[in-house]
Amino acid sequence: MFMLKAQTTQDLIVEALRADITAGRIRPGSPLRQEDLAGRFEVSRIPIREALRRLESEGLVRVFPNRGAFVVQLSPAEIREITDLRVMVEGDLIFRAVPCLTDKALARIAETLEAAERTAATSAWVEGDRAFHISLYAPAERPRQLGLAMSLRTEVERYEVLYQQLPADRPAWLRDHRAIADACFRRDAEAARSCVAEHVASAGAFLINAHEAKLGK
Repeated sequence: MFMLKAQTTQDLIVEALRADITAGRIRPGSPLRQEDLAGRFEVSRIPIREALRRLESEGLVRVFPNRGAFVVQLSPAEIREITDLRVMVEGDLIFRAVPCLTDKALARIAETLEAAERTAATSAWVEGDRAFHISLYAPAERPRQLGLAMSLRTEVERYEVLYQQLPADRPAWLRDHRAIADACFRRDAEAARSCVAEHVASAGAFLINAHEAKLGK
């Protein structure tokens, strides 16, 4: 059972459910019954209802009148759209970030690259991947655009876990990360943008193919 403090109940419920969804512990299409969640977190339905609304705003949950809340089940077309948006948003971010790279920022990229490689064979690989990409984009100092990029990633991360994307494609994933980091260290903004675009597009294609196979298309 979860014992939550009243002043942070809603935030902690959101964090716990978000983690369960993105880690694949709650599968796409699964119902999120308020009474069950209230029992799990030992709270009333009010913070549960508000938490579900917040998760709906993040694109992870869909709430239907008279039917309840469900974890969003993306279609292949929706994954393709998210991938296209990520290519544009993340490609632009890295292009803007490279001219702003300081020695400290480059050291952070090297640090997160090494950490991502260390966790590549573990269940923490999604967090390592996210931290590496944040270190790439943060120097652009465009917090809204970075927030959008991370929100789009959150929508598809659970499918990366569900279809075991990294275990299936680890060598290419590691090569892509090293190529992106190398372009940053050479301060080649155009090469960095090209590497990020190819990396994101390749990841999206893997997910679309896996999802279509699961759906029998």
